[in-house]
Order: sequence, then structure tokens, then C-alpha cells
Amino acid sequence: MHLNKDIIVRVILSLVFLVIAGGVFLPMILIVFKGKVSGSDNEDDIDHLIKRQKERLRSQYGIKDTPGTSPFDHVSPAAQKIFQETQWGGGALVKEIQFEINKNYSYTVAESKINAFILLCEKRNYLQYLSNENQAISLAVKNYLIILLLFFLLIEEIREKKFFIMETISHKIGINSQELALALQIKLLLSASSKKVIKEERIFCDSLAIHQYAEETIREASETIAKREANLWAKSPSQFFEELSLALSYSSILTPLPKLKNKKDFETACSILSVSSHQPLQEIKKQYKKIALLKHPDKIVSQKLPKTLEKISIEKYNQIQEAYELIVKIKSKQI
Repeated sequence: MHLNKDIIVRVILSLVFLVIAGGVFLPMILIVFKGKVSGSDNEDDIDHLIKRQKERLRSQYGIKDTPGTSPFDHVSPAAQKIFQETQWGGGALVKEIQFEINKNYSYTVAESKINAFILLCEKRNYLQYLSNENQAISLAVKNYLIILLLFFLLIEEIREKKFFIMETISHKIGINSQELALALQIKLLLSASSKKVIKEERIFCDSLAIHQYAEETIREASETIAKREANLWAKSPSQFFEELSLALSYSSILTPLPKLKNKKDFETACSILSVSSHQPLQEIKKQYKKIALLKHPDKIVSQKLPKTLEKISIEKYNQIQEAYELIVKIKSKQI
């Protein structure tokens, strides 16, 4: 009888333990399992965010899906317009933006990133920067969003110093990625509301430094550019690069050149002039004249560009001159 009681007590204690353990661990296991199976309840899941955003918009503007009626019955025209402009998450627009970027810049942007960008556009109401005429033209809206997305991606790459799309775009327009990055940095710093307190040396520096500025400063600068150039970008994506041309002329002067290790560093000298060691001296002379003309300090003075650029231009020109003299000396001996 004593044995039976002992068994019963053990069974009861085991059951109590299982109930307690189940109450603690079972919900955790279910959450993990549910998250792995569907992923739909994850607050960071972009599809979930888009769904919530649309539900919020429907609630905000009183949009109802009732069989046999229009979802916009009893909704003001203004509310209809706002809702229709802000329900972009997912769908054809995302596919079109993705296709255009891939076709024109050989770069694939994930749908989730484009969705996140569109939600950002909704939150900050970037469409308000377009004229009423352009807001009514789907191609103009798409052009604007494509360049705006590229613009934000490029800024993100500069801050992280990891060039992916920067490489493809710089190749497309025929400059090196460092030069494009510097140009965008100059454009941002010149557009910053606090630029009066940003020293000229910092705006026209020859290294990437926007990660040193507050995120709010860069955001304000980027939004100033997005507002100022919105209708140009909507007209044609190429306008983005045309408006960047002034900053590119600055960055071509600022882009760092390799430094000679010694007076026999033939390989680096060729790199400075962007020539091959196997090229004939006559061709190298032509390339030298082209670069020297482009980088000559007198050009900076004549164009009344910032004094900082004049100083940097002199340093770069001396590097080019030194590299050319080294190549001529070595090539002459080979002849």
C-alpha cells in the first residue's frame, strides 16, 4: 500500500511539473515556430508593415470594401486622392522601379528595399515636391521615385563606404566611383542648412567624411536637393547627373592620386597618368597634356573657384608632373 502511495505521489508531482513547464516553455516554442513558418507576425517584416500601413490608411480615410458598392462611397474627393497616392506598397510600381534600375544601371534592388522606400515616401510626403502637372503623370512620378531611391542608396553607400550601385553608375557615366562619391558629398554639404558654419576645407576635402555629420544634417540636405530638383528628375533621370556636373568638376580636382614610393616607382607613375607601362612614349605624352590641362591650377583661378581647390590643385599638378618626368626618364633609357 505504501508503494502505491509513493507511485501516486510521483505521478502527481510529474504532472504538476509538466503543467508548469508547459505553461512556461510552450508559448515560447509556439512563437518561434509560428515566426519560422509564416514570418507574418514579425514587426520588422516589410510585408507585415505594408499591410498595417494600408489598414491604417483605410481606417483613417474611411475606406470600406462592401460588396456591390464603391469603396469610396461617402469619402471626400480629397481623402480619395490622398489614399490612392499612398497605397503604393507592393504591386506593379515596385516591379517597374526594380526593372528600370536594373535595365539602366545594371543593379538589382530587392523588392523589400523598394517597398521600404515607398513607405518612407508616404511618411515624408515626397510627392508634394512635384508640380500638380507632374503628380498627374505616372511616368513623371516613376522617374522621380527612381532617382530619389538611387540618391538615397548612394548616400547610404557613402556613409558606409561600401560601393555597389556607385560602381555601376560611375561606370555608366565614365568616371571613377571615388569621384562620384566626392561629388555627391560636396552637393550634400553645399545644400546643408548649416553650411555657413561648415568650413570650406571640410566641404572641399579629398576624402569621404559625411559619416562625421549628424544624420539629421544629411537628411535635411538630401531633402533640400529632392525638393529643389524634383521636377527636373521627373522630366528625365539624366537631369540628376546634369545637376551633379558642377560638383563633379570639383571632385575631379579633389580625387586623390596614388603617391610615388620612390624615384623609380614606374608602376605608380603610370597609374597617376592612367596609362599602361607598355604604351609608347608619344601616347603617354598626349595623355599627360590632357590631364595637365584638366588639373592645371590656372584653370581654378580663372574660374574663380574656392581657394581650397586652388591649393589642392597645385598639389595634384605637382604629383602629375613628377610622375610624368619619372616615366619619361625610364622610357628614354629603354629606347
